[in-house]
Amino acid sequence: MSELLERRYRSVLRLLPEDYRRERESEMVAAFLEAAGDVSSADNPRPGWGEVGSVLALALRLRLGGQDSAQRAFARGEAVRLVALLGLGFQAALSVVTAAGGVAEPLFFLAAAEACCWVVAFLALVRGHLPTAKGAAVLALLPVTGTAAFQASDSAQPASQTASWLVLTVVPVIALLLAYHRDVLPVTRPWWQAVLPLTVAVFAASLALLPRDPTWSWSYPWTDPIGLGVLALVAGVVAGAIRRPAAPWRLALGMVAALLMAVRLLDMADMYGEFLVTGSVQVVLLAVLATGLTITGRRALPEPV
Repeated sequence: MSELLERRYRSVLRLLPEDYRRERESEMVAAFLEAAGDVSSADNPRPGWGEVGSVLALALRLRLGGQDSAQRAFARGEAVRLVALLGLGFQAALSVVTAAGGVAEPLFFLAAAEACCWVVAFLALVRGHLPTAKGAAVLALLPVTGTAAFQASDSAQPASQTASWLVLTVVPVIALLLAYHRDVLPVTRPWWQAVLPLTVAVFAASLALLPRDPTWSWSYPWTDPIGLGVLALVAGVVAGAIRRPAAPWRLALGMVAALLMAVRLLDMADMYGEFLVTGSVQVVLLAVLATGLTITGRRALPEPV
C-alpha cells in the first residue's frame, strides 16, 4: 500500500462535507486503494481523473442537496436552483424582445431560434421537465458562445462588454446543470408562474427600447439589460421584506445581486461621465444587497444536525 497515494486520496475527499467524510472517509479510501492495486510511493501514484470526478460529483450532490437531503443542504441547493430559474426567465424575456426588434435583420432566424431555446428551457424548468430544460439551455448557449468568440476577435468590440454578457448568460446554465442533479425530484409549478413573470419581463424590456430623451441620459444604465435586472432585484427585495422569504430565496437573491454587480463592474470599463456615475451607484446598491441578503440568508438556514 502506498502511503503517498493514501494521503492524496484523503486530500481529494476533503471536497466532501465534513460530516459525510467523518463517517465514510476510511471506507472510501480503502475502496480506492484496493482498486489501485499494489503500487509504490516511488512511482508517484495519483488518484485517477475518473475517481476525482466521481468525488466532485458526489460533493456537489451532497452540498446542493435534493428533497431527501439534510435541511441545510437542501436549502443551499434550492438557492442555486432558484438562481437557475431566475436566470433562465431573464434570458427568455430578453431574447424574445431582442429577436422581435430584429425582424428585418439578415440573421433574424438565429435570434429567433435562440429565443425559442431560452423560452423552452424556462417553461420546461417551471413545469418540471428537467432533461428538456437542460437540453434547451445548452442549445441556447451555442449562438451566444459563437457570438462571443466572434466579438472577441473583433477589435472594435469592447472586450468588457463581451465578457459581461457571457457571464450573465453562462452562469444560470451552469447553476441549472449543477443544482438539478439526479437526487433532485422535479417540481411542477402552475402555468401562471411561468407565463405571468415572462409576460411582465417582456413588457418591461420592450419599454426600454422606446426612444429616450437625451436630457435623461443618466438614466440609460437603468434601462439596459443589467439595469432592468437591478430594478427587478430591488422589487423582489422589497416584496420579500413584506413576506419575509425563506433562506433559499434570500441566498438566491444575494447571488443574483453579486452576479449583476460583477457584470456591471465589467461594463463600467467602457463607461464615462453620467453613465459612470449611475453605474457606480448601481454597484454600491448591489454590493449592499448582496451582503445583506447573504448574511440574513445564512442566518435563516436550518441548524446542522
